[in-house]
Amino acid sequence: MTNIKKIGLSALAGALAMTSAHAGSLSVTGAMEVSYTKGSGKHTTGNPLGQNNELTFAASTELDNGVTVAYKNTATDTALANDSELVFGNILGGTLAFQSTGSPLDGIDNKMPTAFNDAEGAVGSIADVSGANGDFGIRYTLSDVLGSGIKLDYNYVPKHGTGDATGDGGPGGDTAGAQNNQDAHDITLTGAVPGVEGLSVGAGYSKKNYDYKAAGTPVQTQESGTAYATYAYGPVTVGYQVGAVGDTGLGGNAYKNTYMGISYAISDDLSVAYNNTVSRKTAGAVTFNSLEQEWDNISLAYSMGGMTIGVSDSDCSNCSYTSGQKQSETIINLTVAF
Repeated sequence: MTNIKKIGLSALAGALAMTSAHAGSLSVTGAMEVSYTKGSGKHTTGNPLGQNNELTFAASTELDNGVTVAYKNTATDTALANDSELVFGNILGGTLAFQSTGSPLDGIDNKMPTAFNDAEGAVGSIADVSGANGDFGIRYTLSDVLGSGIKLDYNYVPKHGTGDATGDGGPGGDTAGAQNNQDAHDITLTGAVPGVEGLSVGAGYSKKNYDYKAAGTPVQTQESGTAYATYAYGPVTVGYQVGAVGDTGLGGNAYKNTYMGISYAISDDLSVAYNNTVSRKTAGAVTFNSLEQEWDNISLAYSMGGMTIGVSDSDCSNCSYTSGQKQSETIINLTVAF
């Protein structure tokens, strides 16, 4: 048995040596199809946007003894639906994408300068601004509006909460949790302020529509909005941001969030930052029925080539909107980029 193991290892080593000596070729071919389906009754409860993906990977090589080796693998819908993106350029000066890679509003939910981690990234939980993130939709991006340097980013989802498209020729995301969900819209404007070096601003808005027909469920929309400004002067960057999330109708919760941050680049490799976040929750229609959750965070990051060491220390009061609950956490993180 020992001899057999040795022979097997020798054969494997020889095969690896021959493979490395004769680099093979790899080709990728495929197609993506996007569809819109509209029907009647239960057939329309999902997202009418669908997609069909197919990629074929083909590889081949030749060994020293003349033996040829070929490999082929085809990946289809199930493997390729997640975070897919089909982008058309030069459309009205911008790009038009069918995608599920994210929403414009989620990309600016917290733009405060930090060395390693957001203040609310470790402990507690926050009801942050959020659009139809991760849902398959249509996204239009204009990188420069009328030469101002401001970027316009708009995303439309026919039915939010349905996730990635599940196939072409039929609606996806037909789940009980999304059956009352309707369309969603996200829009952001971000960029540097012309004539003011180091100043960047941004604002965003999202609206999710619902269709509740049962009695006692008056909430029909959820709206989120945020605005921020950051200013960099030499090694110092400061920022301030406000955000709000609310449900219309009796009984809906509302949240107002404020963010502050300052970072200092001690050197090209070392930076430190302080961040503070406050989130006030107001329950129902009673304005005095509110609770304030607050975070304080100090973070540090040190880079050595492709490796980064990050340290974050966070404290939270009234954590997860629970009165009197306090938490603290320290994170040490090692990241290596290849």
